Amino acid sequence: MDLGLNGKVAWVTGATGAIGREIALGFAREGARVAVSARTADAVTALADEIRAAGGDAMAAPVDVTDAAAIKACAAEIVGAMGQIDILATTVAVPAFGPFLEIDSDVFRAAIEVKYLGYINCFQAVLPHMIARESGAIVAITGTGGKQPISIHLPGGSVNAALNLVLKGLANEYGATGIRVNAVSPGPIMSERQEQMIASGMANPAKRIPLGRMGEATEIADSVVFIASARSAYTTGQVLSLDGGG
Repeated sequence: MDLGLNGKVAWVTGATGAIGREIALGFAREGARVAVSARTADAVTALADEIRAAGGDAMAAPVDVTDAAAIKACAAEIVGAMGQIDILATTVAVPAFGPFLEIDSDVFRAAIEVKYLGYINCFQAVLPHMIARESGAIVAITGTGGKQPISIHLPGGSVNAALNLVLKGLANEYGATGIRVNAVSPGPIMSERQEQMIASGMANPAKRIPLGRMGEATEIADSVVFIASARSAYTTGQVLSLDGGG
């Protein structure tokens, strides 16, 4: 199936994380030109080099999403280098797990500053460029904790819930401008963090998932790439749960 992404410019933030990396690679495989961002310059450069080595077109754009001015400058740099930004995919993990009474306010504050405000900074940086072109797609990774509370992940879950509301609001506001805004909410995804949690005895999410297993980052990436594509042209304001039926 041709997703119509050949030549499109996709900006992926949090691109060096497990899901972000697969999203960036997924866009590149579909022919999109990819700008990859994260805080660590070496890791971002390595990912861009990997995409180019496989025949893709990639730009390394290291940036800290919590710095609003830097994010706006980064968006302008991408537009200057690649001509436009057709797609924004935001993915930032907030490793804030533990019993509620053992989590201090600094953990909640960090979740708000890194993920909630980080995503807001990305949206505010890219929307003016999309509005000017009357076209664009935003796909944000939130998490199923934003729909169904997870007792050991309330800092991240509450931020995800807030972001889901923001994304629906943006979809309503800018739909007539030709901009689509959606969220993809993964359930437990196999990653180094999940392996550490299972090993510590904190949780084994697979036990409560009807499909009997945790998801893979590539499965999340496939859905993000599809939703951002022309094949999902009538989809906006949605929060898609990818959780194995959990």
